[in-house]
Amino acid sequence: MKQLFLKDIQEIKRNPQGKGYLIIFNDGRTILIHKRRTIPALLTLIKYGEGCESDLTTASNNLQEIKEELKGKIPDHLIQDSYADANKPFSELWNEEGFYFIKNPPGEKRNGSQKYILNITDHDQLFTVNKKAERKLPSPVIQIEILKQQLNKCNFCGSIIKKNQQIQPNTYAKDRVKLVWDHRIPVEKGGNSEDNNFQALCFYCNKCKWQICNICEYGSDKCLECVLAFPEQTNIIFPTQENITDRLNRKHD
Repeated sequence: MKQLFLKDIQEIKRNPQGKGYLIIFNDGRTILIHKRRTIPALLTLIKYGEGCESDLTTASNNLQEIKEELKGKIPDHLIQDSYADANKPFSELWNEEGFYFIKNPPGEKRNGSQKYILNITDHDQLFTVNKKAERKLPSPVIQIEILKQQLNKCNFCGSIIKKNQQIQPNTYAKDRVKLVWDHRIPVEKGGNSEDNNFQALCFYCNKCKWQICNICEYGSDKCLECVLAFPEQTNIIFPTQENITDRLNRKHD
């Protein structure tokens, strides 16, 4: 077992043989990262051993410190000054990059957000080949059909939703307007990208759903009983047994 430090990184560059980026260390070992926004989350965990949402926002100097430490070793603008929905880069290390050994203990908070932990004893596992979760968008034809069925509204709150290019810069409560294609049964729980596993949500409701799915320890079979996956069938969030009827304004009501 060898502890990793940011100073040991030789360079971070695009993967010349496929998707993603390569984090190359001085000893020749390489970590493959598929999603660009997970890179600062992983670097944070390597640097501090733990991290949370605020580490990727302007509430912390973490990103500036990482960029300064890796100056000359990373492409310009690889790491942003801050990230919206900054919890996702951490969770995606686990459920999409395949680093299942990263811990996110339920109920453990750091600066008010879910805490993620990378133990030093697991550093070597970062170099192993991992199965990546694959997610796809519905086809353009299916997108039109779903929006027609939902009357162009979020399937939870009922807000009229639009694509990014249709939203004006100063739109009020933009997160309630921005369209997100959601996998009813999450990809990380084995959900597929078939037509019947999609629903259209606003960005805000999609984020709220993800926060619950991230702490849910049940299998995909329980998604069938959860309002977050199938609001047409129930009003109950299965893992918490909370009834959210008062927060639903669905197109099918």
